Order: sequence, then structure tokens, then C-alpha cells
Amino acid sequence: MAARAPPVTFVIDGPLGQRTGGYVYDRLVIDGLRARGAAVDLLHLAPGGAARTVLENARALALLARRRDGVTVVDELCHPRVVLAAALRAPRRLVALVHHLAASERSGARAAARLAVERVLLEAADRAVVTSATTRDVLVRAGIAPDRIRVVRPGRDRLGERSSPPEPSPDGRVRFLFLGSLTPRKGVLELLDAFGGVAGSATLTLAGPADRDLGYAAAVHVAVALAGAGVRVTGALEDGALALELARHDVLVLPSRYEGFGIAVAEALSHGLAIIASRAGALPEVVRDGAEAILVPPGDRRALMGALALLTRDRVRLAAMQEKALVRARELPRWADTQEEFAAAIGVT
Repeated sequence: MAARAPPVTFVIDGPLGQRTGGYVYDRLVIDGLRARGAAVDLLHLAPGGAARTVLENARALALLARRRDGVTVVDELCHPRVVLAAALRAPRRLVALVHHLAASERSGARAAARLAVERVLLEAADRAVVTSATTRDVLVRAGIAPDRIRVVRPGRDRLGERSSPPEPSPDGRVRFLFLGSLTPRKGVLELLDAFGGVAGSATLTLAGPADRDLGYAAAVHVAVALAGAGVRVTGALEDGALALELARHDVLVLPSRYEGFGIAVAEALSHGLAIIASRAGALPEVVRDGAEAILVPPGDRRALMGALALLTRDRVRLAAMQEKALVRARELPRWADTQEEFAAAIGVT
């Protein structure tokens, strides 16, 4: 008789249905654990720093601390919480799931201060599961032993796959697509500024949630209104609508200041889109500069504008990059691979 899979408690920040890459990863690995017979409980930490919220999280984590069986997976997205340091050393098997360290988005004293907080969870955990070799190297430099870290990269096929690149636009314009939250880290305002140089011969679609930074999102909408008819904003999209957007665009543009992996990039490759992205975080690990991608320094508006202009005027190069995108996609994991590797990493087989 096969051994029963141990129960799993998954600790996340807010609702699981949020439409960002980190929550996509969480949802799909949880599906994989349940398919393997594991009972998965979700512990949703409430966001915010109000006294009532802190007390609610403290009570929830105190209950968690009394558990002596199964596996507890804490998504690093929910860190810091003021009571994590005391509560999380108690569970017998604790796994930290790290999409990327928040310290990696900062510099100087702010980065050092954030890393000191994040190390509390990393040092308490029996194992860290990270989504890229880049993040593994960051953790090693932070003093986490390599044998406590397991790399489990995201899949690429959640939104389907194509065997050929998208058909060119009937009007001859190159269609650029941005997928991500409207936040400063994603470089959306920089993208809109750079797009002004090619607006007459291209279009730009911004797809993603606008509720992460309301002030920044409002600034994005103002810039879109000034940009004219060549730019549209869709908001957060369900998977089916997102797949349709990938099918009707030519190039994914992701000028982020940092990415722990870049699920949107992997999914765009699977649909035959060429990539323009920042040379930041794990993005050079996902795509090859000079092949299916053009990578530019983060925050370099001139370089970003040059990349947009190059693919707008050089359609032969664009077509070659799209073909290489499909080849590169086949070298990346499918979600079934991710689910199997994640289950093995936390001891659910």
C-alpha cells in the first residue's frame, strides 16, 4: 500500500486568486500537490499593519506553531509579518518558497535592512525552494547553505502553446504587449515614454492588474491618455483572454527593474513572441540576448527606445526572433514538470 502524502499548510499573503506570476505559481503547485493526494490547507495572512490585522495574523500563526505534523510552506511574498520570527520555528518541517527576495529590488541600506528581516524566515526554514538559479545564487551569497536550496522553475504552457509565430498585423504595424502589474518595478512609465518614438508604426497593449500601486497606476493612465490611440489598457485578464492577447501580438516587452523568473516571458515564448526585456534578475536566465530576445539595462530609456525601433523597422530580424522563441520555449519546463519537482522538493511524492 502506498504511503499517504503528508498534509501541507501553505501560508500566503492575501487571497490565492491574485493574478500575478507568484500567485500563478502557488496555485499550480498546490494543484499538483492535491493531485498527488496531499491535503493542502491555506493560511491567508491579512495584509496591512493595523493593530487588528497584526492580532489576526498572530492568532493564525500561533495555531500554526502548534502543528507537529506535515509540511508548512511559507511563500516569501507574505514576509515580513511582525510575528513570523517567533511562530515559524515551531513547525517540524518548514519550507520557504522564494520567488525572489524583496531585498533584490532595493539597494544600499534599504536592501541590507530588508535582507536582515528576510533572513529570519530563510534561517528558520529546513529548505528553501526558489524559482531560478539566479535567486539560488542570491540566497547563497546571503549565507544560506546551497544544500538547503532547491531550484524549481515555473512552467511555460499554462496558456497553451503554438507551433508557429503569430500572423503579422493586417495594417503592417508591429504589436507590442506588456504583461504585468502597473507598478514602478515593472517600468511601465518608462515603456510608455520609449514607445513614443515608434507610435506611428506600432501599437502597445498594457495587460495586468492596476490595484498594486494606485498612485502609480493613475500616472500610467494619464500617460496612456497623452499617448493617443496606439496604446490600450486591458486591466487584469482571465487566462483565456490572456492567451488571445498573446496570439494577436508580435513582441512581449518587459522592462522590469528586477524579476525572479518572468513567467510572462516563458508564456510569450510558447506563443512565438520575440522578447524585449531588461537585463535584470533572472531574465537573462530565461531568454538569450541576441537570439529570441533583446535585453537592455534596466531604466535605460534610450536603449529601450532603440530596441523598440529596431524591431519596428527590421521585420526580417523580428521574424527570426519569433522562430527562435518557439525553439527556446521547448527548452523550458512544462507545469507538469514544475509540479513534480516541487512535490519532491517538499517531500510529497
